Amino acid sequence: MATTVDNTYRKVKQDSKVLLEQSRDVVSRMNPELREEYNEIENKRLEYDKACRAAQQEGRRPPSDEGVDIRSLEELQTELETQKANLELNLMTNPGIVEQYERRKQEVS
Repeated sequence: MATTVDNTYRKVKQDSKVLLEQSRDVVSRMNPELREEYNEIENKRLEYDKACRAAQQEGRRPPSDEGVDIRSLEELQTELETQKANLELNLMTNPGIVEQYERRKQEVS
């Protein structure tokens, strides 16, 4: 059993290293403004997580999560799918709206 646990641990560790590298690659290719926003959000989340661990160890209440995006990966994926569905619905409902917008944009300029 110890061998199975060790093998599973090694596999998970290797998978996490690959995913971390992919994540770093994506972040490195972001435009500077988006990267700055990402870093700000990430730093707030890391500080919040650190404060939560400290509060738990000291038996205190967790800090306020105001201003911190604490959604899980699953929640973010659900939100992304919802937004995609809304966009697709809008395009399907009135497919000419984008063409009309582009035409009016050219007329104005």
